[in-house]
Amino acid sequence: MRIRKWFMKQQWRIVQIRGIWGLFYGIFLLAYAYFEYIPIFAGLGMWGPVVFSGVLLVVFLILGYLYDRVFVLWAPSQEVVIERNPYQYVPSPKEHIFWFPLYSSLLDSIEKLAMEYGIDTSDIQETKEYYAEIQKLRPDIPDDLERAVELRNDFVSKHRYWNGNAQDN
Repeated sequence: MRIRKWFMKQQWRIVQIRGIWGLFYGIFLLAYAYFEYIPIFAGLGMWGPVVFSGVLLVVFLILGYLYDRVFVLWAPSQEVVIERNPYQYVPSPKEHIFWFPLYSSLLDSIEKLAMEYGIDTSDIQETKEYYAEIQKLRPDIPDDLERAVELRNDFVSKHRYWNGNAQDN
């Protein structure tokens, strides 16, 4: 078992460095093919291709860094990611199975405590009604997505915590 685990680690390491090795090897072959045409590197003899490939590798890495970190040219728009996820608006199966029963039981318990102490439970009732409505919606029905956004906007606009700021009633 230990030998198999050791081989698996080595295979994983090889796979991880394959991209970097491919870049270096490609640059080295390119440098070996063209180093004779650049007088600076041709004068270095045997070290010419190595130095030329090192320079090319540094240039490619700098360009990759600029592309990835500075200009962020590869990143998808978050709006696209959100718009492609229908569960952004309607409940997912996990919410139907786990979260709604949990929320319902917590809201029922809080409502009982509030009624026992004579506290207004209208917000709790509205929240329960909101959860009951939103739980009926499905992602495969286009009208449900629009209805979910409408329900959410109505619910959030009526309650105290909107955009992280507490509003007075």
